[in-house]
Amino acid sequence: MLYRLIASGNARIHRTVVGAALLAALLATTPGVSSAVVTTNHQEREVATAAGENDSRATAERLYGVGTATVHGTLSPAPVALAAGDEDNGSIASATATGIGTGAVRAVTTSGTLGDGPHGVLGDKTNDFDFYQVAGVSGQTLTVSTDGSPASTNTVVGLYDAAGQLLASDDDNGAGALSKLQYPVSTSGTYYVAVAGKSAAGDFPTDPQNSGSGLGGADTGAYELLIAAAPIDRDFYAVKLAPGDVLGTALGATGDRLTVFRPNGSVAVGTDLHSLGRLPAASTLPRGAVDLAVVADQAGWYAVSVTDGFGPYDLTLGVSRPAVDEAPQTVFLDFDGGSIDLAPLGGTGVRQLSGLTPYLTNWGLTAADEAAVIAKVTATVRENLRADAVRAGYDVNLRIRTSADDTDTFGSPNVSRVVIGGKTAESGIGRIGTAQSIDPGNFAHEETALVQLDRISAATGPLSLNTYLTATSDRIAFIGTALGNLASRELGALYGAAPADPASTTNTLMDADGNFPGLYGVGPDGLGGTADDIDVDYRTDTYNPATGLIGSQNALNAIAWGIGFPC
Repeated sequence: MLYRLIASGNARIHRTVVGAALLAALLATTPGVSSAVVTTNHQEREVATAAGENDSRATAERLYGVGTATVHGTLSPAPVALAAGDEDNGSIASATATGIGTGAVRAVTTSGTLGDGPHGVLGDKTNDFDFYQVAGVSGQTLTVSTDGSPASTNTVVGLYDAAGQLLASDDDNGAGALSKLQYPVSTSGTYYVAVAGKSAAGDFPTDPQNSGSGLGGADTGAYELLIAAAPIDRDFYAVKLAPGDVLGTALGATGDRLTVFRPNGSVAVGTDLHSLGRLPAASTLPRGAVDLAVVADQAGWYAVSVTDGFGPYDLTLGVSRPAVDEAPQTVFLDFDGGSIDLAPLGGTGVRQLSGLTPYLTNWGLTAADEAAVIAKVTATVRENLRADAVRAGYDVNLRIRTSADDTDTFGSPNVSRVVIGGKTAESGIGRIGTAQSIDPGNFAHEETALVQLDRISAATGPLSLNTYLTATSDRIAFIGTALGNLASRELGALYGAAPADPASTTNTLMDADGNFPGLYGVGPDGLGGTADDIDVDYRTDTYNPATGLIGSQNALNAIAWGIGFPC
């Protein structure tokens, strides 16, 4: 169900259902201009053969009353299909003509195979190169991309001038091991694009005029190629959001990158990947070949840009909130282990996990200390998820229960759990912590997370809490806080926050693996359980680069709106 959000002064969420007539984009490109026609489709106002009309936040095409809308647009120029080049096209002299720049053609797509021809795997094995001729004009940008190729092909692309000088090259700027190169043309003339397979000996021919001058050992396989010589077209659209609105955007097969900008101009999130692969089935956010989501932390117009591609695209935008029951959501902290279904976490079904008790001795504690450790874990989770949010002005609707004091209610409506126990040998899962989903907007309220204890209770190592303990450490306080922070990180994912960059200067509960001292709360003295230990919170930080996301995430905002009170 889709909702329009209206936030009152006390930050309580007021939700009213958006009717079918408002699940649409009312078209206008300037502030204050609206249309009397309500539609679920929007045709880009910039004509398909043009660029420059909606290429900035200031000129974004505004979409009014959006619940769900599909934008039909074109990143100019639209490429034309080019027949595969004939072998041997492995040198400048034998390059395949593209027609780019000699007439109306400004972009082409074609396909080829690395490893065929006289210098490929059935020839002299000096490496097969494919060259393409392009006419470039000063002020244009030459774009070369092998995105869309099979993931098994490791491509490299290069750009030469007419004299055979290598001007630029790229290995992995595309998806996976694929390539993407953009080169601003300063001098009009003839240029040559080379497609090669990755080689430890050398990617390109030693002499681009000699197709047999490769050094051997290159990767082989089929590839798809796009070449364009044109000004870069960027299309911007804008939607007006209130804090807590969940904006999801998705592209189909064309258009390579999505970026969402906040009203203040900062990048909220951007990606050229399918970044929503861990959404729960209950989520209503759109999915696509490229997709992302953000929970609004400012009121105003958010701009969505489509870039880095050529040709027609369909952009889906959805502004929504999940249905929230009147009953509060519950977090159940399970310290008992037992038979746990790990399939939702990527495991192999029901496995028997050990509880907290057997790991206490590894930290120099006894079974008699268990109640105090659990109390500290619970207090830490309560502070992270409830107290910090309330202090920041959010109105959360969350209960925290534990296996030490309460009946296990997991499986009931609105109950999610964190299992704090187990080890890799029992679970078959190699990570310390893992969550069932990353759920912007918190559409699913009955999910599982896991914090495993074997590596963090090892005798030594940067992951182990023992690394930071001394004879004078307050072990219960440090271990309870660290376990509570690890549990909070996985709960943060269930409530909508993505992993943060562990190498940044900001310590946050959403830090990905790598910054373990910061996540555990180790202070400047490098020890745990001492007076200078740090209170780690959900904070605004850049995304973990491993996610393929750019921008900064306000983690507390995303999580707090996901567990807010209904009205």
